[in-house]
Amino acid sequence: MRLDVLLGQVRAEVAHRLDDGLVLEARLTRPDRPYPVPFVLGYTPGPDGDLTLAHAYAGASAVTVLDDGYLFLSDTKARTGRSLRWHRPEAKAELILSPGRDVVSYAAAGSVVIAAAWVPADQADPHRTAAVLDGDLWSHSSYQAAGEVLGLFRTSLDPGLPEPLDVQLAPNERLTGLLSLTPDGAQCAAGVVRFLRGGHRRHGLLLVPVADPTAARAVWPDDDLRDAVPAPDGSWFACTAERVATPGIGPRQEVVLVASDGSQLLRPAAQHPHWLQPRAWSGRTLLCVGEDHGRRRLYRVTPEDDRPEPVKLAGSVQSVTATAAEALVVQSRVDLPPEVVAVDLDAPPARTLLTPAAAAKPAGRMERLSHRAEDGTVWNSWLCLPTDEPAEPLPVLVWCHGGPLLSWIDWSWRWNPWPFVSEGYAVLMPDPPLSMGYGQETVERGWGRWSSEVASVAAEQVHAALRRPGLDPQRVAAMGGSFGGYLALALATRLPEIRLVASHAGWADFAAVARASDLHWHWLREYGPVEGSEAYRRESLALDSIDPGVTVLLSHGCADSHVPVGETRAMYRALDTRKVDVRLMLLPDEGHSIERAANVTAWYDWVRAACAEVLAP
Repeated sequence: MRLDVLLGQVRAEVAHRLDDGLVLEARLTRPDRPYPVPFVLGYTPGPDGDLTLAHAYAGASAVTVLDDGYLFLSDTKARTGRSLRWHRPEAKAELILSPGRDVVSYAAAGSVVIAAAWVPADQADPHRTAAVLDGDLWSHSSYQAAGEVLGLFRTSLDPGLPEPLDVQLAPNERLTGLLSLTPDGAQCAAGVVRFLRGGHRRHGLLLVPVADPTAARAVWPDDDLRDAVPAPDGSWFACTAERVATPGIGPRQEVVLVASDGSQLLRPAAQHPHWLQPRAWSGRTLLCVGEDHGRRRLYRVTPEDDRPEPVKLAGSVQSVTATAAEALVVQSRVDLPPEVVAVDLDAPPARTLLTPAAAAKPAGRMERLSHRAEDGTVWNSWLCLPTDEPAEPLPVLVWCHGGPLLSWIDWSWRWNPWPFVSEGYAVLMPDPPLSMGYGQETVERGWGRWSSEVASVAAEQVHAALRRPGLDPQRVAAMGGSFGGYLALALATRLPEIRLVASHAGWADFAAVARASDLHWHWLREYGPVEGSEAYRRESLALDSIDPGVTVLLSHGCADSHVPVGETRAMYRALDTRKVDVRLMLLPDEGHSIERAANVTAWYDWVRAACAEVLAP
């Protein structure tokens, strides 16, 4: 597969049923735009029953289907910021809300619309960008911009001016932009974050009676709360509850039902091993996703039953929307581009409705590898190979996933192995400890032990895979981004077979990253206070363990707030001093990941050229 073919596909994200057609939220690469552009695409059945594109909105996202058309957020009016618009059949999209600054999110039910938008903070000088912060609040984030905070507005589908919803938050609390509304429009659930002393933070839920916002009630259980999916009868909000981890005790996620008035919490399917997360309701059935040994599966949960029922699908679930009769699922796999399938919940199997990225379907094969360690534990990897058996052993690229609470289960538009496979490489994608979908014990084993456990197990996985016929153990590269960038470097300190490392936004010095990261709160949960925990030093990498003959590619976005770019500069200088062949790519206009299509192409070309040079026969 050529890289330009990969980057030119329609990237399906969320599908919604609209009459007998569907509405697709997607992203498309446009030659006149630096970033992939969000689109809303409307499809209707053609004469032969296949779905045909009927209308499209560029710069559009966040669809809510109504009885008459649908609402969506639009970025097309740059002067007025992101606005809320209403698409109705045979009519021009109608403006519903344009507060003069971006609408960040909204929820709608009936004729009631609640929106979160940026509003000025209490400051007199409009040119002032300095911000005095409460707690460990990052000054430019989804919670606060320069001189602005998120506020709530109420409006309706009928013509009228939006009304501010006056909800009271503590000085150290901010809205997150998460919004949900009961079907009768009476009760709103808004996400809130609380910034605590020392860099800690918590996530809760603010339940707001729309008619009387002064009676808002905050819900702060022992767990963090995210998501909020309203039940059809308005009695519950289904949320993801995450245990607040501490050093030595990892996180755990499960479903919690929060009564819409905040009076009660229920935990259906408690302690389920696959970390269920709610996505949609279909009648009294709650549809959840949970990761299970290389797949993100769809589960049916009822409040009265603690035995979730899996729904059979061919891929990993990326998104779910539902009506009373069916669910629309966007599914993918490492070897399957995203596609839209319909699931009749009473009569499976799924029916494929739309394959917008069919041209990217890879030419290759994928094998599942299992490695049994000396302690009896089993660790899994994917191995991506060319279709035909090679005449000579293949060079191997070891790809390390980010997160670290992730796994290789989805199609990726950024870390996609198939362009490399088409050029004659084997791509090994291991799931070591902390990878999702392998049970709570896998999380606990790697929690706070990224080098001593995660990197050690990953090295065993790679070493075992390299014994397979058809792979060349003398031509091996390790690559990854973020946590994967760190892990690629860690593998190079352990495996003499590795000749090339490509680390994007990686690190070696744990304490240096934790001190300056806007994710400092996560480091505190996993490793404790920077100055008081030995774990930071214990798990950091000794870069002098990397053989001087290894070629190291380091890349970093200069606007990265998760991993400061100074860490990559420090690693470059340390390796260069040792006369390692280290090469540096800085991306001034990128954050933690590479988003601009031209930069993605430049990074791929840079890495491919290094692979051809270093891993040549």
